Amino acid sequence: MKKFSKNNFHIDEALKELMRGSGVIVIENIYDLNDIKDAREIVNHFADTQEQKESHFNAEAEASGKIQLQQRVWNLFGKGEIFSKIITNDIIFYLMSKLLGTEFFCGSYCASRLLPGSPGQELHLDYPYWDFYNSETFPMGLNSSFPQNCQATIPLDICSVESGATAYIPGSQKVLHYPNEKDDFSNKEQMVANPGDLVFFNGNCWHGASPNKSDNQRAALLIEFLPKYIKPVEDLVSYLSEDFKNNSTERVQQLLGLNYEYPKVMDVSKKTNNIGLGYKIK
Repeated sequence: MKKFSKNNFHIDEALKELMRGSGVIVIENIYDLNDIKDAREIVNHFADTQEQKESHFNAEAEASGKIQLQQRVWNLFGKGEIFSKIITNDIIFYLMSKLLGTEFFCGSYCASRLLPGSPGQELHLDYPYWDFYNSETFPMGLNSSFPQNCQATIPLDICSVESGATAYIPGSQKVLHYPNEKDDFSNKEQMVANPGDLVFFNGNCWHGASPNKSDNQRAALLIEFLPKYIKPVEDLVSYLSEDFKNNSTERVQQLLGLNYEYPKVMDVSKKTNNIGLGYKIK
């Protein structure tokens, strides 16, 4: 895991590490801790008051009766203005525009809170979708030669070895393969980071939350970024008001896919013959 500071961030080194290195980078001290505190309070409020929400790769927690110790708060765009502020950080847009294209989307924006005693997740990957273990449902020839997903983690609490920082297998993003019991996990590491840091990892990289063996909660914001042509895993738009969508910043509208016209109902479209290089140069 390669570390950067806000002042020594090098885009080429970051891209190389995500694609051909460990698959993980951390940029330290990106966020104001007051913003992190505000986000943490909102996440804790919803986690404390809502019913148990859907989560993934938690078979061990389910079997042991501890699923309630692994909590998710979804659709953060609709939970407070602070989440729009956090996700539109300049470094996020700079790096994701280079990695995934300038019109990249947000595929999911949620928070994960692990309470003390929470078991970890099984190792998995996030591209091409969480259910890639059903390989027969995906096209032949899928590979890791170019990026189609990048994940970001923003710690709201200290993500330490003890508190359950996300585990990962360095370099596993280089060959697209869903991890199973026959694979070697002996070089497993953890994405140790502090509140205010910004962690990115390649969605092909095998990863999963570790058990929280501390006496404190471990909460973090989890963000999925995608190229504009991949269907997001979380419906971020349906639960947002028209007022939010119409008055959000240009960056938020991009993240929600509101600036991209597809898919659209072609039968009622008023546009004609407006696609192609011949129109682009006009």
